[in-house]
Amino acid sequence: MGFVVIIMYWNHNSAYYPWVQKKVASCRTVLDVGCGDGSLALFLDDGTKRIVGIDTDKHCIEKARSVKNGDAVEYICVSFEDFTKDKTFDAIVFLASIHHMDMTSVLKKAKFLLAPRGKLLIVGMAKPSTLFDWALEVTRVLPSKMLSAFHHMQSSEELNLPTAYDYPRMKAIRSIVKKELPGARIHHALHYRYLLEWTAC
Repeated sequence: MGFVVIIMYWNHNSAYYPWVQKKVASCRTVLDVGCGDGSLALFLDDGTKRIVGIDTDKHCIEKARSVKNGDAVEYICVSFEDFTKDKTFDAIVFLASIHHMDMTSVLKKAKFLLAPRGKLLIVGMAKPSTLFDWALEVTRVLPSKMLSAFHHMQSSEELNLPTAYDYPRMKAIRSIVKKELPGARIHHALHYRYLLEWTAC
């Protein structure tokens, strides 16, 4: 039996919930790292998945637990670094959360926790490094502002969700990804985000 979940708000993160949903459609187990208020986990909860959301913010975990709509979703107040599980996951998702952590160590651990052919999905933020990066940044401003106005965007601050604006530079991200995730490609996207998908061997 599938569940229907309506996004209660729109912002530059929830804009990518459908992208994540499409990528994990066939996955049975999903780990949502930096789950915040649990809205992504609930969006993905179609009754066919076991979803674990983790976050270091106690307030976020309490809020997520108060609105969850099924036993298939579990929330744990723990950092990804301290998170332990005796089973692997078909998908691990970092949605606007990986810049809060050390990316190299995080990717190493994520690979360890992924099942064979498991998917690593990242919706991330980074500072431009090259002229090409800056040119893309400029082209994203107007459409992002227009969509934000159209959808009546609610920022993370307005939703009392933890935020951090000390993003790594795209050059550093490319270097780490090249070393840790062979074959992965980074795609620039709207709303000042980049998208990364990688499949484990």
